[in-house]
Amino acid sequence: MLDQISAFCVKDWICLHTADNPAEIGYVRGLLEAEGISTRARSMDLWAAAVEIYFAEGARPSVWVRVEDRARAADVLARADRRGTSADWTCPNCGERLEGQFTSCWNCDCPRPDGE
Repeated sequence: MLDQISAFCVKDWICLHTADNPAEIGYVRGLLEAEGISTRARSMDLWAAAVEIYFAEGARPSVWVRVEDRARAADVLARADRRGTSADWTCPNCGERLEGQFTSCWNCDCPRPDGE
């Protein structure tokens, strides 16, 4: 994700992430907003048309954050990248085996222990 950060600024907002589809934009916005970082999405309506023209410049869906939030937002995405490659883990409360991307147990809602 971080390799897609752009330096293009518009009125105190910066394009942090571009994607090939709106679903990824929704995921990234959710990560950032959960950390209290305001976001804006751009070019969401152009996505279907852009597929036809192979994502003309500016037509790809994108997530924008305030310039002052850029470093913190980039850190949130970096942590998400690392979490996405986590190994499977076992819930210490109920013993359920869980895939690495989960941060809490689906069975008992116990949070994933730090370091796993």
